[in-house]
Amino acid sequence: MTPALFDLPLRLGDASALAGVLLSQPAGAPLKPLTDEYRARLAARAAAIPFEAMTPHFPSLERDPVHPSAFYICVDAADGAPFLLRVAPASTPSSGLFPGAILIGRTFIKDLEVVLNAVPFTPADEARLSTFSDQVEKAFQPRAAGSRPVLLIQADEPAAALPAAFAALRKLHRTSAPQAFAFGLTEGQHPAELFFTVLWAAIRTGWREGYTLHSAAPVLPLPGVRRRPFETDLNIHRTVRLPAGIGREEVSGLLA
Repeated sequence: MTPALFDLPLRLGDASALAGVLLSQPAGAPLKPLTDEYRARLAARAAAIPFEAMTPHFPSLERDPVHPSAFYICVDAADGAPFLLRVAPASTPSSGLFPGAILIGRTFIKDLEVVLNAVPFTPADEARLSTFSDQVEKAFQPRAAGSRPVLLIQADEPAAALPAAFAALRKLHRTSAPQAFAFGLTEGQHPAELFFTVLWAAIRTGWREGYTLHSAAPVLPLPGVRRRPFETDLNIHRTVRLPAGIGREEVSGLLA
């Protein structure tokens, strides 16, 4: 049974308004391919909605791999806590991918009954991040760099800096020739913590274009991770260190 909380982390009104945007296709119409352009159109439509206590991250939007009429999207609660929200027609069976989901509510969007569930989705939610990147969208996982020169990015506070780093790289990707880059371990950082924080940031920001993870020394296999994600032999042409407390604009300036 899906648990429900008296003090829900997300407001039903906000989640319902978001569902109205995501499930706006006429009943029976062919599902539209979920491209970056389509995500951007949905985000533009949602920009007119005055969400009271929720911030949706449309670049993260994905369809349920088993029930494609259902959506997953990263959202932030009023206090900034990150969640993964599932928006699904009530006729769609509940998903077993994320057990223990919180029932935000059932509602109607015009004549369509909708079920809204959410799970916490932080860098510490390693099992959920693994499930999302293994079974929902594999493009968020790290990839081998090969022999290409890479920009190496290190961050003293990865959870704070890496979403801004991905946003800056997105801007550079649109305005200049794409370049390979890697996120590197710094002294004292735990490999699993960095791996899942990078994965979390990539999902939230919708970065599906690939990245590499780097360590100066070999890293033992990470529990629950099928292959060794850290590479030790990269052709590094430049290293950027993102210090603690760095702002979004400063991140963009350092990576430009």
